[in-house]
Amino acid sequence: MDFPIDLLRTFLAIVDSGSFTTAGQQVHRTQSAVSMQIKRLEETIGRPVFNRIGRSFTLTMEGESLIPYARRMLKLHEETVAALIRPEMVGAVRIGTPDDYAAQILPEILSRFAQTHPHVQVAVYCQPSSELSPALEKGDIDLALLTGDCYLGKGEAEVVRRDPTLWVTSASHLAHEHEPLPLAIFQSQCVFRDWAFQALDAAGRPYRIAYQSASVAGILAAVSAGLAVTVLAGCIVPTTARVLTEKDGFPPLPETTIVLKRSPGAHSQVIDCMATYIREEVSNRNV
Repeated sequence: MDFPIDLLRTFLAIVDSGSFTTAGQQVHRTQSAVSMQIKRLEETIGRPVFNRIGRSFTLTMEGESLIPYARRMLKLHEETVAALIRPEMVGAVRIGTPDDYAAQILPEILSRFAQTHPHVQVAVYCQPSSELSPALEKGDIDLALLTGDCYLGKGEAEVVRRDPTLWVTSASHLAHEHEPLPLAIFQSQCVFRDWAFQALDAAGRPYRIAYQSASVAGILAAVSAGLAVTVLAGCIVPTTARVLTEKDGFPPLPETTIVLKRSPGAHSQVIDCMATYIREEVSNRNV
């Protein structure tokens, strides 16, 4: 049994976009051609990957099982092409990101990029989104991951992920039951800090700032020790942590929007390639 890469690419485009029509636009095929590709894929497997209900669809058990394998095969395929077929890249790219994304998301991106483009120099700047946006406008950095819809609409910016924003505490302590609630939060100019304060104020729940840090490592250290509760984007919550919900008495928080934004005029093969790696890793990240 062989799985042609183009069939897997189309399959994932449908899964991620939720539409055969949109998937066709992404893979540059007509809707009928997309349907034929899925038929070929299902004939290869011997079972359907989608349950079709009119114009909508759901994944079958086999379709659900195929997703992680398809993502890994496509990722390896792209890295192989980059390493063996594309011309060797040289140059530099400057990336800006808040500390929490740098700690949890960036290592995998940099590792993959270094394997396929070892002669490209990469510089990483960790600052709050509010400081990275002006740096982009001035051309001090080439690309940045920013938190918030407010960074859309100006220049080249795209949403690469939307995540729930979550209250997080230690799975083996009871800091969330303390009054006033002890918080471990980022320093000023952090949207998660503002959201936490606003939600607790609206709920009438007293709180105190127990720990402040500019780094997610410092925040998580206080949380894992059972000393405080924090607020994080869903994609960076440690698997060992406990997520608190309305059942635990915690108010809902706004959705986290992660935006990839490019500096005006920052166009080169190196920058385009890094943007692709960032987009794929952040959007496909499993949590």
